[in-house]
Amino acid sequence: MRVSIGHVCTVPWTRYAHLGELRDAGFALVALTPDRGATAIDEVDWPARTALMLGAEGPGLAASTLAAADLRVRIPIRDDVDSLNVASAAAVAFHVARRR
Repeated sequence: MRVSIGHVCTVPWTRYAHLGELRDAGFALVALTPDRGATAIDEVDWPARTALMLGAEGPGLAASTLAAADLRVRIPIRDDVDSLNVASAAAVAFHVARRR
């Protein structure tokens, strides 16, 4: 918290019982994945209301979560790197989405 100078408290987040609740609230479900078949993050036309779904480093998001996503997005990284730390990936995604 100290390192972020309190900015960690300004990123909106919530928990829902199921993803349908987010969609019903008007959010597009965007899944972050290292899958090479996903849309590159710099090519995304970010919806105005986006719920960004992040998984753990290594296993990532569950297959059912990826299947429920409206859009699957990847951060282009070197071929010999399988994934980024979730905090690093989130920081990149928040920055890119905010710019749009």
